Amino acid sequence: MVFTATRAEYGLLKPVIRRLAASPHCEPILVAGGDHLSEIKGHTIEEIINDGFEVKDTIINTCLGDTPVDIAKAIALATSKFAEIVARQKPDLLLLLGDRYELFAPATCALLYRIPIAHIGGGETTFGVLDEQVRHALTKMAHLHFVSTWEYGWRIRQMGEEAWRIFIVGAPGVENIRRTDFMSPEEIYDKFDINPALPTLLITYHPETLTNTQEPVKQIKELIAALKEFPEYQQVITYPGTEVGYLSVIEAWKEYAAGKSNVKLYPSLGSRGYLGMMRLAAAVVGNSSSGIIEAPSFHVPTVNIGDRQKGRIKAASVIDVAGDKESIVASLNKALKDQEFRRGLSNITNPYDPYGDGDVSGRIVKVLRTIPLDRKLLEKHLEFPLPEEERNYHVQ
Repeated sequence: MVFTATRAEYGLLKPVIRRLAASPHCEPILVAGGDHLSEIKGHTIEEIINDGFEVKDTIINTCLGDTPVDIAKAIALATSKFAEIVARQKPDLLLLLGDRYELFAPATCALLYRIPIAHIGGGETTFGVLDEQVRHALTKMAHLHFVSTWEYGWRIRQMGEEAWRIFIVGAPGVENIRRTDFMSPEEIYDKFDINPALPTLLITYHPETLTNTQEPVKQIKELIAALKEFPEYQQVITYPGTEVGYLSVIEAWKEYAAGKSNVKLYPSLGSRGYLGMMRLAAAVVGNSSSGIIEAPSFHVPTVNIGDRQKGRIKAASVIDVAGDKESIVASLNKALKDQEFRRGLSNITNPYDPYGDGDVSGRIVKVLRTIPLDRKLLEKHLEFPLPEEERNYHVQ
């Protein structure tokens, strides 16, 4: 069973789902919920269906608000509905990706039904958001760990997880760049009315939910004030994820975009559209993980704002910056106009592609296809971390 709740998570899972569907040994049971069923977020379940996948079950638990109470109730509703789906579908294994709170519902149900959990994207750190704690909680709930870099695998090892459960596979977002037929400039123009010939900033900003004490609307106003200093750039903005304060961010973007021909605001571009737009962008701006993981493979610079992605391994193309207007403007000038910095972009290597081939889904599916689904997989035993000199050969 594969669960997806957001546009970004689905885009990363897509190659794995396709590889599972093509395997004679595996049958993916795809369950969609959360943002995919939300009209506000563009009803992105249609993208899944258009990609040719069968959605076996859905969970309609859309947050109508953005307060802690709204989100807690959505998690509770999802848990209740997911329990019924698991009872009906009887999966052998549950595959999850990422660090979003929506994953607690399927993970909790899987544990109660004694279904092993495979988790993609553990061991990473994002100090500025609650996802930091969610990710590590999912690591302790999961039985198999597919990580993007050696450092992240070693962090899971330090958490006491047995070495045979940890597999370094690379980041799924890199595979999308290497293997996905992302949108051409002509498609982008036809579908979104975005002129691919214009110098463009690709912008996504999520509320910081942990370290920043400012209200999300105050955070976004600083970014908007900075963007106003670059009217010569086409500014393509996508909606934030569903979390505390996200509605105020959307309203601020709507107000900023109103009446401006150079500002384009979309709930979602879809994974093909988003990557196609990133490939053409002069810079990626905001605090999305895509600016850290995917953008370096396109040799596109990232202006990474605030603490949301603090702690992640970053390529030299990523410029970390505080959330005030002056700092953002200075970093944008460096990313867009510093000729020495831009010349160096062509030599950037992406740390999330450790093997250089982008075959992340192949590595994941090979493990899922061959791992024994037995009592040993379910019974986890705490192991203390090994001495530093021994660690190289204790992570798969």
